[in-house]
Amino acid sequence: MDNLGAVDYAIFAFAVTLGFAVRGGAGFGGGIVAVPLLALIGPLAAVVPCTAGLNTIASVLYGGANWRKVEWRELARIAPFAVAGAAIGIALLAHIDSRPLSRIFGVFIMAYAAYMLYSAGEMPDIPWRWLTPIAAVLSVMGGAIGSLFGGAAGPVFVMYLNALKIEKNCFRATLTMLMIALGFTRVTGYAVMGLYTTPVLTMVAIGIPLMLLGGYLGDRVVRRFNQRRFNIAVGCVIFGSGILLILK
Repeated sequence: MDNLGAVDYAIFAFAVTLGFAVRGGAGFGGGIVAVPLLALIGPLAAVVPCTAGLNTIASVLYGGANWRKVEWRELARIAPFAVAGAAIGIALLAHIDSRPLSRIFGVFIMAYAAYMLYSAGEMPDIPWRWLTPIAAVLSVMGGAIGSLFGGAAGPVFVMYLNALKIEKNCFRATLTMLMIALGFTRVTGYAVMGLYTTPVLTMVAIGIPLMLLGGYLGDRVVRRFNQRRFNIAVGCVIFGSGILLILK
C-alpha cells in the first residue's frame, strides 16, 4: 500500500468507516465490507493484515467490556476448529499469487453478496442433530476464509450461534470473543510471514480513528435502520466491489 493518492485515501476512509459501521451495528461483517473496497487500492497481502489488525483492536475494545456475557461452553466447542482453520488460511495466503487471488475473491464475494441480497442477511437454521459435526466443519471453513480473504468468516459462525438461540447480547459477546481468538491467531501468523511492513502498519494507525468512528455510527445510527433494507444496501456495495475487483 505504497504511494497512495488522494482518491486512494478517500476510498480507504470510506471502506474502513463503512466496514466498522456494519460491524458496530450487526456485530460482524466488517471485513467482508471493507476488504473488497480496500483491495481496489492495494494487494490482498497488504489489505488483509491491515483489516485483521483493525478487527482485532475493535474486538478487544468490545470484548473487554462484555466478557461476562460470553457463552464459554459454546466458545470452547468451536474455537479450536476455528483457530486451526485460521492457520490453514494463513499458510495458503503465503503461497498464492495476489492477482489471481483478488479475482477469485471478487467471484467469491459476488456469490456471497448474491446470497445476502436473496436472503436479506437472514441466516439459515441448523437442525440440532447436525449441530456438533456442522459446527466443526463451519469453524474450520470460517477460520480459513477469514485468514485468506480477511472477511466473510462472521456469517459462517453466525449460522451456528443462531441455531443455539442465544440471547442477543450474549450472542454478540460470544462472537466477539471468538473474533479476538481468531484475530490474534491471524495477526501473529501475518507478522511471522513479514506482512506487517511499515506501510501496512501506517495504514493500521490511520485506520484506528476511522474504525472508532464507524463503530460509533454502527452502534448509534445503523441499528435504528430497517435491518432488511440495510442488509440489501450492504449487499449491493459488496456485489459492486466484487465486479470492480474482477475488472481490476
